[in-house]
Formats: sequence, structure tokens, C-alpha cells
Amino acid sequence: MMRASPAPPSAVCEAPDDARAILERFETCLDPARPAASGAEIVGYGEVSTVFAVPDLPGGLCKRMAGFRDEAAARRYVAVVRRYLDLLQEAGVRVAPTDLLPLCVPERRPVVYLLQPRFDPGRIGNQLLRSAADAVLLGCLDRILAQVRDLARANRARSDGRAVTVDAQLSNWYFEPEGDGVGPPLLVDVGTPFMRLRGVDEIGTDLFLAAVPPLLRTYYRRTRAVERYLDAFFDPRRLLVDLLGNFHKEGRPDRLPLAIDHANRFFAERAADLGVRAIQRVDVDRYYANDAVVLELFLRVRRLDRFVRTRLLRRPYDFILPGRIRR
Repeated sequence: MMRASPAPPSAVCEAPDDARAILERFETCLDPARPAASGAEIVGYGEVSTVFAVPDLPGGLCKRMAGFRDEAAARRYVAVVRRYLDLLQEAGVRVAPTDLLPLCVPERRPVVYLLQPRFDPGRIGNQLLRSAADAVLLGCLDRILAQVRDLARANRARSDGRAVTVDAQLSNWYFEPEGDGVGPPLLVDVGTPFMRLRGVDEIGTDLFLAAVPPLLRTYYRRTRAVERYLDAFFDPRRLLVDLLGNFHKEGRPDRLPLAIDHANRFFAERAADLGVRAIQRVDVDRYYANDAVVLELFLRVRRLDRFVRTRLLRRPYDFILPGRIRR
């Protein structure tokens, strides 16, 4: 059984000895169009990922990353994520123990599973956003804002041309209790390595474009849509607007005035050297409204693409799409 560790010495953990065989059987039987039939609990969705609780791997979560062209692409992704984990650790970001297993089963494109302990869901940041007292929420924000500040400062100070950042949304962090507040956060979402070398995203664009229906890929390449999406995570202010915008999705926009005021005071008083311009409520609302429309349209196009491939062309479809999403 994989257990949560309060202070992992390394971001890399070792999966149970039989994890590969278990996940190979799981992947072989999995129908991406009907994931619920797998018997595994679906914990969450990403653009190219799905998080499962696989019954034969109790105590852990398995994030399935799809969209790899071949085994070499899957191996390269694993190497990039491992390097990302090391750099985060060096930068002082505590990362959930993570093991990466690339798999290739017959008649299916390669996938990579990220295995982590299953943490108490009530201590994940978005659950605390929904139900915790104001003091606890501000404690969570304080911890994350400090991480964003420290990473931004480290990127400016580096001389090797490398930059590292994170997706700072509350749902990506686990917070241990500490007295009446929260302890140092643990980053649980590491599937997208936000890491650049001399301005070039080390993950590349192929993994993101794999999820884009073929007719749209040329447009995405021409407009550099993936690169512009990744740009936001390396800009502290845009990163914070994205973090705050997620309050809408979590159903707690009423807590935005408190959070915006706290974030603005934090960067004015404790990170003035970064020159982060004050965030206004209208910035957050406008950002989220636009993001929600774009994501909903993209999901509808992907559902149409899945229908064409699976029902009309009788071809496999690698990705698992969510049902109706409340935005």
C-alpha cells in the first residue's frame, strides 16, 4: 500500500513491485470511451489525463497520461518530468512522492502512469477553499504565494537560462494541518512540467496538440496557442489571476474579495521587487469567463472528434473525456 508521507525526502517514489503488471492489465481492458466500465474510480480529468483509483493498487492514485506518438515520446516525457521534480525539490517546493511508469500494450498507443499516494481529500486546497474558515484559507494562500514568489525570484537569479514554475491553483496542493492552521503545502499535480530552457518549453507542444482534433491543429500551431497557454504560468501576475479565477469553478466566488486583497498585500509588502501589478476583481472575472467559454467549446469539439473516430471511422480514441462539467 502506498502511504502519504508528511515530509518526503525525495519526489520520486517506488511503486509496488507488481504495479506495472497491474496497470498493464488495467490499460489493456480500459475502453477510453467508457472508462467507468473499468471498475476503477475516476477521481479527476485533465486535457490529456485522467486520474484513477485502481482497486488493485489500494492507497494510491494513478494519473493516466495519453497522447504519445510512440514509445520514444513516452520515455522522453518521463525523463522531462523526473528532471522537473528534481528542480522543484532544489527550489524548495515539496512534491508528492511520484513514480512514473511508461506502458505500451497491444493495439494501443503508449501511455504513462504517474503513481502517487492518495491523500486525505479534505486537505486538498480546493476542499479547504469550499469549507475552511477564512484564517485557514488565507494560510493556504500565504503558503502558495510564497512558493510563487520564491520561484519567480529564483528564475530571475538563474544564470543557466532555465526557468521553473507550477500551476498554483489550490486544487493542486495538499495541506497538512499545523496547529489551528496549515503546514507547508505538498504539490500533487506534476503531470505538466512547467520548465523552460533558454525560453523553450522542455515538454514541447506535441503532447498538448495530440488532444486537439486534426482540423484544428494547423490553427493551433500557426497561432502558437500552446506556447501562449504555457506563457501564463511563467508570469506571476497571470499565474495569480488563474489561481483566483478557479474560485468560480469551485463555487466560491464570494471569497474572492478576501483572497484578492490578501494577494495584493502579499506582493506589495513581501515581494515588491517582482513588480506585480495589483489584481482587480474585474481581471479575475473576465479571465475566468473567457477561459470557461474556450474550454467548453474545446470539449465539445473533442467529443465530436471522438464520435467521428470511434463511430464513423471505427478507429481507437486514446483520450478519456469528462461528462458535463459545471463551470
